[in-house]
Amino acid sequence: MTSKKPIARFILFGSITAAAIGGCSDRHDNFGHFSTLPDKGWAYNDTVAITAAGLDSTDTPRRFKIGVRHDNDYDYRNLILEVTCRDGRKFWRDTIDMQLSDIYGAWLGSGIGPTYQAETTVSPSAHISDSTIISIRHVMRLDTLRGIRQIGVIIDKP
Repeated sequence: MTSKKPIARFILFGSITAAAIGGCSDRHDNFGHFSTLPDKGWAYNDTVAITAAGLDSTDTPRRFKIGVRHDNDYDYRNLILEVTCRDGRKFWRDTIDMQLSDIYGAWLGSGIGPTYQAETTVSPSAHISDSTIISIRHVMRLDTLRGIRQIGVIIDKP
């Protein structure tokens, strides 16, 4: 009569090894990246480009958000952004009007101290892969926008 313990151990060891190798993948379901803007301000023609590197390239729809980190030096209630996504031959552009404060001047984002973060959903079901290049620029009627510290993208499953 043969023992089944060596076979069970082999199966258990194989399962643990496969799980460990799969867990070390460079691909992820979520992505987030913020770019720091110059202290002197965000110039009108300066475009921030972010590639969703490391995002799992399955064609799963994901929630696509823009995040803004600003301080009390920002003088306006809103921020108008032009967002462009390129992925090979696919291209789309949208204009986003982010509300950063209410009509009384209270910041809508979260934060403690002088810095606040606000987010807005660009698309609840965007098809974004690891080769998608996301370009963001402000289209406010100013040459240089002050008070915006960082701009970023957040991609996650809805």
